[in-house]
Amino acid sequence: MFSETYPITKSWLREDDINFTNSTATLRKFTALYIGRETSFQMYFSANYKNTNKVDDLESAKILIENFVSAENNLPDVILVDIPLDPKQYKGFCNYLRQKGQFATLPLLYNKQRLNSEEISYLIKSEMVDDIIDLSENGIDYAGKIAFLKKIKKFSGPLQVNKTTRAALVDKKSGLDMISKRVFDILISSILIICCLPVFLLIALAIKLESRGPVFYTSLRAGKGFKIFPFYKFRTMEVDADKKIDSLNHLNKYEKNDNGAKFLKIYNDPRVTRVGRLLRKTSLDELPQLYNVLKGDMSLVGNRPLPIYEATTLTTNEFAERFMAPAGITGLWQIKKKNNPDMSAEERINLDISYARSYSFLNDIKIIAKTPSALFQKNHL
Repeated sequence: MFSETYPITKSWLREDDINFTNSTATLRKFTALYIGRETSFQMYFSANYKNTNKVDDLESAKILIENFVSAENNLPDVILVDIPLDPKQYKGFCNYLRQKGQFATLPLLYNKQRLNSEEISYLIKSEMVDDIIDLSENGIDYAGKIAFLKKIKKFSGPLQVNKTTRAALVDKKSGLDMISKRVFDILISSILIICCLPVFLLIALAIKLESRGPVFYTSLRAGKGFKIFPFYKFRTMEVDADKKIDSLNHLNKYEKNDNGAKFLKIYNDPRVTRVGRLLRKTSLDELPQLYNVLKGDMSLVGNRPLPIYEATTLTTNEFAERFMAPAGITGLWQIKKKNNPDMSAEERINLDISYARSYSFLNDIKIIAKTPSALFQKNHL
């Protein structure tokens, strides 16, 4: 599986992500096996995670792994490779891991700085890496990424995936499909942003005149491959509305299911402003997401990007597959809910999984055609 890692810094963490922050604190107990010679990276992982085992090369890593296997405890949670790629040697290392039981299911990450474009393409196509990351990015917190990858590895098998999810995991959809989808996203989002600029200005003025606070609401969301990114909407609630979530849990439409998965949806939310109600009713609050589409964080069609506190409850084996599809403004759940407004959280997740298994550019066009307001679908996440 290959996806990008978004740097999560303290400045991005909002009150609505407090559950993710607590989860991150727990996940800092993760241990890492670092293969490389960069002292600063070694110090970073040693400082931020419970224990970092460091070796200089793949052969030394094998020796250390033998010690781990013999001890039968204190196994690392992730393997980080930070050395120049020797395809033959690295392939041998991956084959070695496959033979080592629990090590075969550990997330295997490679530092992008040590690779050229051809080597990156080789690793992705050969499926000998779970993620390619840039260790030079400051402030990255790998906790959520590692937790997600561990779940997927258990779900999909060591260094490979089952046939159902293989295409989504490694982006082996039709090359024409993927190119068409991205070109379509860029073209349509660019046109709509330009055409809607006057509307943007009027909405911003209305928000400012009614209440104090910023025009835009930004929160961290989880998209494809649990990629974390800043998600934009026009602010429709009063300032500090996130702090009142716990007191409104009794109004939540969705109940926590047996697997612990939970969505949040509150009808007639008292935190919503008058301008906010109008924006939500017309779905104009969704307009800033066109910028997310233009940036590549989202697609016009996909699964809804989830707040971190919701996404962290869906990384079980049963539900993780929904993260194999791109995040989108509209999708299967949005068009199906019109015929079933009381859709349960589990039904919603199953639709996400269905989309992840079958998405294509042609299917996206069909979804847009069936969605009256496809780009600005009402949503009260």
